[in-house]
Amino acid sequence: MIKASQWIAVVMLVVLGAMPLTAFAADIPHIDKEAAKGMLGKPDVIFLDVRSGSDWSASDVKIQGAVRYDPKDPEKWAAKLDKNKTYILYCA
Repeated sequence: MIKASQWIAVVMLVVLGAMPLTAFAADIPHIDKEAAKGMLGKPDVIFLDVRSGSDWSASDVKIQGAVRYDPKDPEKWAAKLDKNKTYILYCA
């Protein structure tokens, strides 16, 4: 589960995919697919789809209710996020 205070680090990992994940891995909580499924529909949990445009449009798998944001422009959408919510970002 990723709290609002940690979401920017996750976004930066997506945007800067070439950076080693080990630098941030200890600071960012991870959940598996089954745990994420259990959080679907909870009003305090928001799924953010941060796949690139081509990956997103080519996929036939999308999480219902997920909000899609451009991973290359986190500054544009960062202010929109409610700091009292839990965010789960995914890109695959």
